[in-house]
Amino acid sequence: MNRYVFYNFILVSFINLMLFVPHILIKARYNGAVSSILVGIVIGTVLVYMYTSALARYPGLGLSEILKLHCPHWLVVISMVFFAMMWWIGTTIVIVEYAILINRFFNPDANTIVILVMLIIACGYAATRSTLSVIFVLEIALIVNAPIIIFILFKAVRSPQLNWDSIRVVANYVTEMPTLMSVAAATFIFTGYINLSLFNRLFPPNFRFKFRWVYPLFGTLILLITFFVPIGFHGTEAVNQYIYIWSVTADSMLMQYGFIERVLFLFLIVFLNLSLVYTMSGWHQAMEFIKCCFKNYKPEIDSPKTPTSNYVIVSIFAMLSILYLVLTNEKMNLLFTTYWLVIRMIAEILVVLWIFVLSRRRSKAA
Repeated sequence: MNRYVFYNFILVSFINLMLFVPHILIKARYNGAVSSILVGIVIGTVLVYMYTSALARYPGLGLSEILKLHCPHWLVVISMVFFAMMWWIGTTIVIVEYAILINRFFNPDANTIVILVMLIIACGYAATRSTLSVIFVLEIALIVNAPIIIFILFKAVRSPQLNWDSIRVVANYVTEMPTLMSVAAATFIFTGYINLSLFNRLFPPNFRFKFRWVYPLFGTLILLITFFVPIGFHGTEAVNQYIYIWSVTADSMLMQYGFIERVLFLFLIVFLNLSLVYTMSGWHQAMEFIKCCFKNYKPEIDSPKTPTSNYVIVSIFAMLSILYLVLTNEKMNLLFTTYWLVIRMIAEILVVLWIFVLSRRRSKAA
């Protein structure tokens, strides 16, 4: 079962490319990005260990069930609605950005709204399935796509086009003070652990979190690659001219493997799969948090019949996502992402501390 914890961690680590995280860090490459990465690694590692340690004392329970054991109903409702909004916003940013990417790189003549609707239908239907089905889909998607992404990252690091001098120049700015926005962007790599707020329901009473040392190691490696590799490809100054920095970086790479020549197409296809799975997972979690607000709701990890409420809630998410695309543009999307990352980091720290304190009280009471 530990592999399901790692799957969520891997998914969020990879999806940072779709949430402008490299762009935000690269924009601050001379103004504290490097030191912010170091601070983000420490914060992320501490949060992972604290949250997994706390949830180990609540086997088979999600965040809502844990809060209901200790807190009044009104506080649980406020918390669940807030968390549902956070999950929906984060996933909507990704799926809207990917619809724009398809329009930009694949078919400029296509209508972005039509593209988004097609993506929403796919991930929205999947989000209405049971929690057990969602985690199985996540597992299959990562088994298929993760090796390809790791291969692309490996080829990028080993590429002769990579200029290590540019990387050294930026790395020397490690003495600059970290900034809040850069730290928030850096900690997002590690935020996959927070999905346990729902998926902890799947784990049996005797479950123990193992190999937790792998999470900071893997997260640090992905964070350093996603930040430094584009700098090595484009130089210390030109790298700041791109918003979709990793799409441009992938387009700078070539492979001599039969029909695969331009890495960009392989890159976009793989991240299409991950974006759909990430949105599916995020909407499913947001949906479950909304349902937890009702007193008569009983969590089920594998219900035999899909409740009508699932379709209603996810349909609302879908309509709001289309409205988000209509009312915003790429500049506003980047701005919203930056603020969302900061709010997310603060909220995660508070949630982890909250649950950690509750778990300590529970262990002392026992």
